[in-house]
Amino acid sequence: MTISNSKAFLTESEPRLLLRNSLPMFGAILALFSYELFESTLIAMQDASTLAAFGFTLPITAAMMALAIGLSVRSNNKAVQCNCLTPQQLPAQIVHSLLCTFVIVALFSFGFYLFHEQLILVTGFANWLDASESSAAATYQTQYMHWRYAGWIALALFWQVNAILRAQGWMKLASNLMLGWIAIKTALAFLLLAPTSPLQWSDFSGLGLVHLIADTCFALISIVVLHRRVPLKFSRDVIQRRRDSIPTKDSLLVIAQQFITPISMLCLTAFAASLDTSYVAALALLFRLEVLFLLLPMVLTTSMPAIVGANFWTGQKDRVKRLYWYGLGAIAVFQLFIAVVAYSQQHLISMFVCPHEDIAIHIRSYLNWVPWGYAAAGAAIVLQSCLNAKNYTFRATLIGLCHRLLLVLPLTILGGIWYGYEGFYQGMMLGHVGAILAVIYVLRRLTTKLNTTKHTPPSTILERVK
Repeated sequence: MTISNSKAFLTESEPRLLLRNSLPMFGAILALFSYELFESTLIAMQDASTLAAFGFTLPITAAMMALAIGLSVRSNNKAVQCNCLTPQQLPAQIVHSLLCTFVIVALFSFGFYLFHEQLILVTGFANWLDASESSAAATYQTQYMHWRYAGWIALALFWQVNAILRAQGWMKLASNLMLGWIAIKTALAFLLLAPTSPLQWSDFSGLGLVHLIADTCFALISIVVLHRRVPLKFSRDVIQRRRDSIPTKDSLLVIAQQFITPISMLCLTAFAASLDTSYVAALALLFRLEVLFLLLPMVLTTSMPAIVGANFWTGQKDRVKRLYWYGLGAIAVFQLFIAVVAYSQQHLISMFVCPHEDIAIHIRSYLNWVPWGYAAAGAAIVLQSCLNAKNYTFRATLIGLCHRLLLVLPLTILGGIWYGYEGFYQGMMLGHVGAILAVIYVLRRLTTKLNTTKHTPPSTILERVK
């Protein structure tokens, strides 16, 4: 049975390769981010207070997603490396990755459940609740998060299997699974939150049940689909050898990188809560708009790491360099187009996203400034994911730290303190623009290393293609 569809990673022309492997995921990632914005918009239709209460949960749910994605990134990288070097061990490697994910996320889920009150207070929720007339918000919020904690393992397993399928070249299959997952979530969310639905819940806690049902169903479906492509088997000896061959430091760094953005979101939310409730409610929408505007970089993080990793582990360094330039060039053009559209259509977008004027004014300021920095931000995101695919995890971590914690966070806070809400979003833009400095530094070091290092490919996919 063929367990890999990745031979074209090493032979097809770079532009065609990127296009063919990114297009299937383009629709899936667009659907995912559109759903997240749709979810926030449905909550915004209730009232600004409910949207603010929901906004305080976003750093926590982002951390949950970060762990799921971090584990899936590492599994993707391991699957690519294993398929290149020791393909006969791939089924056992996948089983090992799934078991590790189950145990790690189960422990985190239990810990987050026990310390939920402490976690939500870190976001600045207590300050808002003291000034709010809605004491029910805390109850709704807790119920929502309990549902999310219950479905966390299923969410992580779904992302894990999806990443493994992409690593083996099954892009369309991974995309179809993600589209089905989002379709079920959208239908359930509409039934429970839409004002015109006869099944509408009186609060947003039912949204957690939507995630639990969809995540659990598609985690099980994905594992069955994966097993049909790669007959999974448990091998204690193979798993022990694979564990010994993968540096623990790299695995920990890849997972830790995914928490950089949630930490930044957490700090920004807490700072926003100290300014005004409208900032928190606006961030509940803007965090969702940001990933939608960064659509192409997010799509490339699902396709480029496997392609770059396969070429790197087979010693084709010239193809790796060309893949970088094609990918980063496409990002620059795409993000310039997005910035122009966001700037010219800011009033239309703000009216569509949120009906409350005190929040819409924040959205317009965001659209006026922040998208101009997304070309640099997109380059940082994609380069970081590709470096992880080659086990250059320290450089990838450096880019993430510089971008989100050393630039975006302090500049946004300083802008908000000195110049109000306009300065808040101007500082955010400058932070994203500054990420290009880390990208240039790492690329120059990487190019020098590629030019001076000779890499002799072992018995690999390339030889099997021949």
